[in-house]
This record gives sequence, C-alpha cells and structure tokens, in this order.
Amino acid sequence: MILLVMMSCQEGDKFDLSKIDDKTEVSKTLNSLNISDVQTQNGYWELVKKGEKVEAILQDNGNISTVYSLKDEQDQKLFNFDNFNIEKNTGGKIVENSNKIVFVNIVLENIETFNVLKKLKEKLGNPDQIINDSVFYNEEDDKVKLVLKNYEKNDIKIKKDEFEDEYLIYPLHYVWNINGYIYKYTLFINEASFSNDLVIISNKAFNEKLIFGYHNPKEDSIFKKYYNE
Repeated sequence: MILLVMMSCQEGDKFDLSKIDDKTEVSKTLNSLNISDVQTQNGYWELVKKGEKVEAILQDNGNISTVYSLKDEQDQKLFNFDNFNIEKNTGGKIVENSNKIVFVNIVLENIETFNVLKKLKEKLGNPDQIINDSVFYNEEDDKVKLVLKNYEKNDIKIKKDEFEDEYLIYPLHYVWNINGYIYKYTLFINEASFSNDLVIISNKAFNEKLIFGYHNPKEDSIFKKYYNE
C-alpha cells in the first residue's frame, strides 16, 4: 500500500511524484514552481465523427484541468519519483484537476530502469497486469542478452511456436490499479540498454476522459478493464 504523506516543495526540494496526498494544495505548489509551459483545459475529450473522420474534441462541461508540460531540463529538474530523477531531455506531462494530480507521464533515468521497477513492486505490490513481448531466441542476439542479463529468471520464459521456433517471452508493461490510480511502467530495449516510461492516471480522470491519449477508454488495449460506463 502507498503511504499517503504530505507533499511539500520547499526551496531546494524536488516535487516527489511518487507521493499522492489529497490534502496537499497541489495547484498552488505546482504554480509556485514556474513551469515554462502551463495550459488550461476546459472540459473532457469526446470522439466526434466529422464526415469520414473521427476526431477528439474538447467538450466544455465546466470542468477545468491544468496541463503542465516539462519541456526543458530546468522543468524536469523540479521533479523526481521516489528520488529517481527524470531522464534528461525526455519531456514529461503533469495534469491537475480539482487540486489533485490526476495524470503523470515521465521517463526516469535509463540507468535506473530496473531499480525503479523494484521500487514500484515494493510500493504497489504484485502487478494487476503484466503484458509481455517476445523476441526470437538466439543467444548471440544483443536484445536476448539484455533480457537474460537484466530480468529476473521468473519473469522470462522460452516458448516454441507451431514451427518449433523458440521465442524469449519477457514483460513489456507492468500495470497496477491501486488507491484510485492506475500505474503503467513500460520497459523499452534500446541497442545496448533499457529505457522506461511511467504513466500514472487517476481512475476518475480515465473514466471522465480528461486526458488526451486516454480519451477512448472503452478501446484502450491495456486500461479498458478499469473503465466504468
């Protein structure tokens, strides 16, 4: 279980995005950080058919969100996630609604990818979902070597297909649904290392279609099980 603690951002401190507390004056704290790109969103996203096309259009229902985009290094230096820093030049987004953080999307330091995963498991427990990926099993392949070196043995499997070809199965997405939030942690294999992507979205924001990119919850391949019509 996540321990709810008071978030503060005193001068010199970083805003810890791993700590969520409904009592904190989130909007006041975020505004005090002077983030370079701040926009107001009026309403929620709705899919509207226009001729042969379907577009996501904002529908103003009086619900106001504030979107903070972390576009430069100075913005990114203001935040961390349980003492893990944001990877340089990777951007990021935070959305506030009703004085609560309802969405976070950041990339944490690549070198800490598996340490972040360990910390998430400690904080959140067993994942609600694990979505796997696969690669043709060749012990000399660099991607295979990376998977075998970095994943715990219990997390990977070798399976044969109908043609007797072997594939290495490994986790791509880890998903937790806990304390009113959905967490998705994705591990990407680069040429010689791993990178990551962390998404945190409140169940309320997801169901109310507040976040662009997650505005079609019934069709979301990973999160649709958490949508309540």
